[in-house]
Amino acid sequence: MKLRTETREILRQYKAVVNERRRALGLTELKTEQIVDEICEYMTCQYAVYIGGHFILQGGGQN
Repeated sequence: MKLRTETREILRQYKAVVNERRRALGLTELKTEQIVDEICEYMTCQYAVYIGGHFILQGGGQN
């Protein structure tokens, strides 16, 4: 998968923060793929998300 440079940098920043906090708690670090999984999981818990110029209602509605 090709990601923009800006997207990779955002993921690096999130990963650094998450892993710093996990290390402080004695937990294992997460890989980038796991961070992306967590972001996607979080998005599914939202009422709606905005992707590709469109709002997607999580209840299956189209808007």
